[in-house]
This record gives sequence, C-alpha cells and structure tokens, in this order.
Amino acid sequence: MKTASIIVKVVVALAAVAGVVYVIAAYGDKIVAWCKKMTTKKVEASIVYDGEEDDEAEPCEVTEATEAAEAAPAEDVPTASEEDFEG
Repeated sequence: MKTASIIVKVVVALAAVAGVVYVIAAYGDKIVAWCKKMTTKKVEASIVYDGEEDDEAEPCEVTEATEAAEAAPAEDVPTASEEDFEG
C-alpha cells in the first residue's frame, strides 16, 4: 500500500509538470504580451510642481523617457510560430 501511494504521488507530480509545460508552450506569447502590457501601462500620477505649492504653479516638463514610452507601439510584441518549435 505504501508503494502504491508513492507511485500515485510521483504520477501526480509528473502530470502537474506536464500541465505547466503545456500552458507555457501554448500560451507563452500571450502571457509575455500581457506582462509587457501591464508593465508599460500608463500610470495616472499626480502632477509634480517645481517646489511651488500654489494652484497657479506650472507643471514640470515631461521627460524624454516618458515620451519614448508613450510613443512605443504596442504591436511590437514578438510571437512564436510553429517553425520555432521544430527540432
């Protein structure tokens, strides 16, 4: 009975690993695209002023990095094709 329990545990562990490998192979490009979308999502932030606290203060200028992030196309996400997995 003890041997059967060990065999069942090993089979369940192998099935779990096979499931994870299948999900990564089938949906890996979509997962990566979602992660990139979440990390480059525009964050709504409060306006930073140049040390002035009154309502008439001018906001700071937008940096080049912010402009580049906004200008980057969301279509540049690499995807895998069937040829990538051929051995």
